[in-house]
Amino acid sequence: MKTAALRDERGFMRSVAILWLVILAALGVAGFDAASIAFTQYKVTNAASDAALEAATVFKQTGDRNQAYKAAVQSVKKDAPDSLIPDKDGFSIDPRTGKATVVVVKRASTLIAGRIGFLDSLVRAKAKETSGPRTI
Repeated sequence: MKTAALRDERGFMRSVAILWLVILAALGVAGFDAASIAFTQYKVTNAASDAALEAATVFKQTGDRNQAYKAAVQSVKKDAPDSLIPDKDGFSIDPRTGKATVVVVKRASTLIAGRIGFLDSLVRAKAKETSGPRTI
């Protein structure tokens, strides 16, 4: 009598164990995607800040906007590979103050979030930073 009751429970426990494994796998994938998005946003923000500082410094030294833009692009490529400075409104310099503004964008590498349409704004990291030239 007892063994019959245990056999009935065995199938239920197997289903519960499989359900927990599926939930753990989903949480693992979600955690990986969240970490990837956060790390990409950090890298993009850091790259934009460094690029703005570098562009403002080069502009102060040379007075040439094109050289400042090239310096910003090189800085972004070094700090965050596969990131871009958009052609439209991605780079500007105020000639009066010498402050440079740089926008950097990059798409985070994710397992699932990048394939879900309404999460696209989370997967696309964008940072806009403004900086003056180095003072030292």
